[in-house]
Amino acid sequence: MLGFFRTNQLAVNLFLVIYVLMLRISGLCATEFWEPSSSGIFSHLVYNYLGTHGWLPDLISLILVLLQAILLNVLSAQYKVSKEVTMFPGLFYILLMSTLPNFLHLSPVLIGNTFLILALSSLFNTYKKTSVSDSIFNVGFWIGIASLFYFSNFVFLFLGIFGLSTLRNIRINEILMIFIGMMVPLFLTGTIFYLSNDLNNYLQITFFTEFSFWNFEWEEHWSNYVPIFLFGTLVLTVFLSVNIYFRKQSIRSQNNIQVLYYFIIVSILTVFFQRGIQLEQLLLLAIPLSLMLPLNFLAFRKKETGSGIHLIWLIGILFLQYRLLFM
Repeated sequence: MLGFFRTNQLAVNLFLVIYVLMLRISGLCATEFWEPSSSGIFSHLVYNYLGTHGWLPDLISLILVLLQAILLNVLSAQYKVSKEVTMFPGLFYILLMSTLPNFLHLSPVLIGNTFLILALSSLFNTYKKTSVSDSIFNVGFWIGIASLFYFSNFVFLFLGIFGLSTLRNIRINEILMIFIGMMVPLFLTGTIFYLSNDLNNYLQITFFTEFSFWNFEWEEHWSNYVPIFLFGTLVLTVFLSVNIYFRKQSIRSQNNIQVLYYFIIVSILTVFFQRGIQLEQLLLLAIPLSLMLPLNFLAFRKKETGSGIHLIWLIGILFLQYRLLFM
């Protein structure tokens, strides 16, 4: 199955529909109660209309993951993250986003990932271009919107600054562009709430109630440490694979990969600012990991090795997703 997605034909993205249905449709049949422990002002609005559990929000989460996977495939191909264009990034993103049954719900982290991917795309678009004011502004703008869904996403402002300094000779006015871009959606949203005589609610949710230091909310059970171990192993793998990632790669690809390392570091830093952290926080790591792990699989001398790892991973996820339906 893995070899089927080792192609540069974007039409193969259509088969990701089957893949995402296979891995996430169990969420539509789930009966367990789920509530987000924390959410930004935009997430509150979404939940007011859709609710937090039930088939509708879970169906939207499925569609969102599919669209995000396709976006990552396009991003990887357009900006040459890898010297070989494949559909692996979208495939691995769906795998990572479906690791646990709790990941199948419409969490604020999942929604915010859409705008972080757009911010990353705008950031990559600044490479070796003279007129990129719109892209630099958009980096901050998308990060600002992402933070309105999930507070700690504002930390990705540092990704914009350090990433921009990696891709080009950054100037002070460009740093200001990113900052202003991030503030625009915050200001405009605040203005709307002010005109609605609800400014205090906006300020409380956006800047105060969601902020906390090292605040976790999950049950102390060994099973909750399994995904932490898995994602931790994957992060360690990509940091130990520097030679694989930078060998025989173009300068542009090397710079993009360096930006993805920054993405991982910033994702980890978000735990110092977010209230009520749950395991869904790990989904922030799905973006850089899905773009970097394919390089490891492409480096295997025997294709069967990568296919075997993928098959074991897939079976493990399917077992976790469907065991509750039959037990």
